Order: sequence, then structure tokens, then C-alpha cells
Amino acid sequence: MADFASLVADVISLTNHPELVGETALAVKSATLKMHSTDFYFKDLFETAIQYSEQDYIQVIEYRTLFPKYRSLKYLRKFDAPTNTPGVFFDLVTPEEILDSYKAQRSNVCYVAGSVIQVRSNTPDLYALIGVYLSPTVDSPETYNSWIALEQPYAIVFEAAAMVYGLLENDKAKSAFLQEAADQISLLRMNNITAIGS
Repeated sequence: MADFASLVADVISLTNHPELVGETALAVKSATLKMHSTDFYFKDLFETAIQYSEQDYIQVIEYRTLFPKYRSLKYLRKFDAPTNTPGVFFDLVTPEEILDSYKAQRSNVCYVAGSVIQVRSNTPDLYALIGVYLSPTVDSPETYNSWIALEQPYAIVFEAAAMVYGLLENDKAKSAFLQEAADQISLLRMNNITAIGS
């Protein structure tokens, strides 16, 4: 089970309210986004090379332009595109940490400020490798795409059923399905926080 229609059908089967198909579909979309946001899963991580508009020591990356489904920055590193050679990682800092202990500007650092990533390098760079966490695609049934729907579908189904029961003001059923969803989230985290099993 992975496609959007199957998830909606399962939620309707649990709630027994086929007249709420629109509400159920919205609950599945919302539950999908919620499940992907319960942690920073390695399967939501996307890496790609980027090219700046010009070679310089200071760069600004408009991440929403590059990644419409952007959730969070994981890393940024130097990259020599002509030789396909990755370089050092930039230190990901807060804006307050841009100065060192001597109040001098640090180099090889980056930080997120609003809708951009600010980059300060000790070399004039033209390329970088960037790793970002992306949200799943839930815009429409045709483009719906979630690895959680493939691997842990009941996390989404139970959460969506709880949402529907919330609309129906059935607190007992809502609470029961929220508990089922919480159990699924525990399994989700156990199996997907790292790419290497122990």
C-alpha cells in the first residue's frame, strides 16, 4: 500500500464515513507532512551540487528557489565541479556565531537567515554541495510521493483517522488512533534515523 487513494480508502474503512472523502483526503495529506516532520530522517535528505552566480568569498543561497519543499539545511561543503572533488564542510552556525572569540568574522561558515543561506568562505567559490531535508510531495493524488507511505503506511493512516474523528468530535476514537499513531512514530524513528543498522 503506498498510493494516495489506498491511504484514503484505509482511513475511510477505519472511520466508516465515506461521505467525508474530501476531509479524509486532506487529513491524509496533513498526516503525511506531520509524519515526515517528526524527525530528521535520512530518507528525506537530498544532496545536489549548486553553482553560484559568480565566484566570490561571500554567497547567498535562496533555498526556496532551489528547493520548493525545503525543510532544513543539513550541510554545505565546498566542491570543485571540474574535477568532481568534494571539499571541506562549512560550519553551520547561528547568525550570532559568525564572529570568533576575538570578534573577527569567521570563514568557512554558513547560517540560515530568513529565506536565504548566508555563506562566508576563505576561498572564492563558484560551486558547492548542499544537503537539505525536503518535505514530501502531497499537492495532489497524482503527484503524491512519500517513502513513509511505502514503508510505514499505518503511521499516516492512524494519524489521519484521528484527525477525522477529531472533526466528528469523537474524542475516544481520536485518542485511540493517536495512540496507534504514536506507536507507529516510535517504529518509524527506530528504523529511519540512521542509514546504518546496529
